[in-house]
Amino acid sequence: MPRPSHTLVLLSIAACVASGCKTAQLYDGARLSREEVAHISGDIPLTMAPLAVVLRQVDGRDLSVNEHAVDVLPGTHRLLVDCRIRETNSTTRHTLEVEVEAGERYRLEAETSPGMRGCAEVRLARSPW
Repeated sequence: MPRPSHTLVLLSIAACVASGCKTAQLYDGARLSREEVAHISGDIPLTMAPLAVVLRQVDGRDLSVNEHAVDVLPGTHRLLVDCRIRETNSTTRHTLEVEVEAGERYRLEAETSPGMRGCAEVRLARSPW
């Protein structure tokens, strides 16, 4: 029988999937085409993966639990990211100042310390559409 905390996590994941984990639009006006914005994504916040890099905040705006990615205008942005390692039940918080380009897709990645005991570094890498 699952523990209450596991049940809550499973229900949260189900709710995220049912409601459709989504991309937040972090600019004013109508939605722009993917050629006009930069797309930044992290892991789904409630994932049970061994390593999760979760985008928490962009330019001072908190993301909700069902937002795992953002579309932003090209330029410099400040990201607040949590790097979680399930085995050690540890979370480290990282602030990144990043420069992104229109039409590009980016993904948060982590480099762990030896033995996967912590996150040594979090970086933003380009990824294919």
